[in-house]
Amino acid sequence: MKRPTLAHATPLAVLALGVITIGTGGYFMVARPPLLPEDARFTGLSVATAPPALLQWLSIVFRTWGGFVVGLGFCLVGLATYAFTRRDAWLKRGTALGVLIAFVSFLVSNLQLHSDFLWFVAALCVVAVAVAGLLAIDRGGGERPRW
Repeated sequence: MKRPTLAHATPLAVLALGVITIGTGGYFMVARPPLLPEDARFTGLSVATAPPALLQWLSIVFRTWGGFVVGLGFCLVGLATYAFTRRDAWLKRGTALGVLIAFVSFLVSNLQLHSDFLWFVAALCVVAVAVAGLLAIDRGGGERPRW
């Protein structure tokens, strides 16, 4: 039996980081309160004294951050799984899912905020959906591009 090497430890570490990152982003998206105790200390605000609109805005902001963190986590999981299997499909799936989660959550928050830059965020989301679609349909046939 072969002894585990650093080459084995690295994908495991990336996988663990990806899973923890997804969990952290999930917390930001669904469970994080708008103000943590350190936020209140730093800003001098409390949930009781903060304007309700500020608390609502912070909730939207943290859901958006959470979406980007979850998206990064899926990219890391896809990378780690690729490192174990050497199958491009895992790298593509992880990247596609990560990009979709990040940019769709960004679009949703900007819709909620009635953003003046909704056109730009929507354009980013369209590009992200196109990238995810390209990754999903790419079967890896033919010559690989040299980047």
